[in-house]
Amino acid sequence: MGFLFVIFWLWVVIAGFKSVGRRLFGFVTGVWVDRDEGARGIYYQTQLYQGPTVVTNQPGTALIDAPADIWSPAERRSFGRKLAAMPAVSADAVVGEMQRELTKLIRNAGDVDKNLAKWRGELHRIEAAQADWHGRAALAVDKGRDALAKAALAEKAKLDPRADGLRADIGRMEELGRGYARDIGALEAKLSESMRRKVLAETRLEGAEDSVRARELVFGERTASAFSDLEHVERAADLAEGHAEALTLGSNPGLAGEFAALEKQDALDRELAALKAERQRPAA
Repeated sequence: MGFLFVIFWLWVVIAGFKSVGRRLFGFVTGVWVDRDEGARGIYYQTQLYQGPTVVTNQPGTALIDAPADIWSPAERRSFGRKLAAMPAVSADAVVGEMQRELTKLIRNAGDVDKNLAKWRGELHRIEAAQADWHGRAALAVDKGRDALAKAALAEKAKLDPRADGLRADIGRMEELGRGYARDIGALEAKLSESMRRKVLAETRLEGAEDSVRARELVFGERTASAFSDLEHVERAADLAEGHAEALTLGSNPGLAGEFAALEKQDALDRELAALKAERQRPAA
């Protein structure tokens, strides 16, 4: 009986260690952020649950779909809040990152070109040396010095591994340079498009704001109210001028008024004399 009791408690202890081991070593074996699918999230894989499962903060999407012994509900809610609080990437930040990456690519492509120029020069010197040894071997054959010709050809053959290695390295470096050129071209095109779109969007926004302000000044209530007030001022000015003219009626016109009346009377006298002379002229 005592032996069975000991076996029972050993089984309990072993089961407990297994559970702790699963939680310590099988919790998360790989975590990374997913930015290719257009949503923030993580993928994880455990020793108990094979296959990645996405954790995302998109509306209407379950937070995780995993066995209950991996994450507790509180852990799921906490991580979901952290994902929701992550700031969104702005267009300016992406454009700045593009510019920095383009600068780095251009610098690395320049290093590739420098190495290619150096290696091609070295290959050219090796090929020139091989051609020289080949010419010497041909001269020795012409002179009947076969042993000397073989020695020259052996010296030429010694340079073959270096030449072949350089050609292989140059080929790989040229492929790398072509990859840099493709990436630089694609990044320059995307950066140019992004800058154009940014400038166009800012110009459109500024033009729309200017148009709104201009139309508010032409058709807005503030303008109508201002011109309504101006009409009141104009009517007040008309009334004031009429009142001023009314005050001058019946008053002493002064010296200027007397001369004006005299000139008017003189004009009337001349017109009357002309009329009388016309009437007294005998009929023909």
